[in-house]
Amino acid sequence: MTNNISGQQDDLSYTFATWVFRLHIAGFDGDDPTLSETCAAIDSAVDETAGNDAGQSLVNRVAELLQGKEPSQVMATAAALYGERSAGLLGEGTRDERTHRIRKYQFEKGLPWLARIWERNSEGEVGPVWLLVERMTDEVAAMDPNPWNDIDEDRNLPVGDFQVLWELDGCPSIHIV
Repeated sequence: MTNNISGQQDDLSYTFATWVFRLHIAGFDGDDPTLSETCAAIDSAVDETAGNDAGQSLVNRVAELLQGKEPSQVMATAAALYGERSAGLLGEGTRDERTHRIRKYQFEKGLPWLARIWERNSEGEVGPVWLLVERMTDEVAAMDPNPWNDIDEDRNLPVGDFQVLWELDGCPSIHIV
């Protein structure tokens, strides 16, 4: 795991696909039969090659469905897949209110959620990056956006640092209610 937030790949297709797969495992299938079938193929894969191929198929399908990288576009994609079960309420309010709401959500649902923050990449440019947030304690744990490769990209950020980076983008979030 890394605390280094620079140089991370912002590939929304992988991040969103991993979120879709995690929701599938938790019993939340999107309204797209191809996504559901592909998630089932990943889950039932008996060897690495089959799992990797199914994972790449999931990423490809998500790339076809994504309407863009802006929060409203990503939320529209989530709404198209999950209907009224998708929401973007975790980023509302003060820092304390957000932290309380997120911790309540993770206690009640135990599901990862998407957040977009601003950070510096390896080329020194600052821009938006989508994270798949797994949990928030004294640190924010963001999942590896591409668990199908051998590169460990799990990330841990202090809550205060995460809040600042999140606030730079207006605290966009997407979760399942």
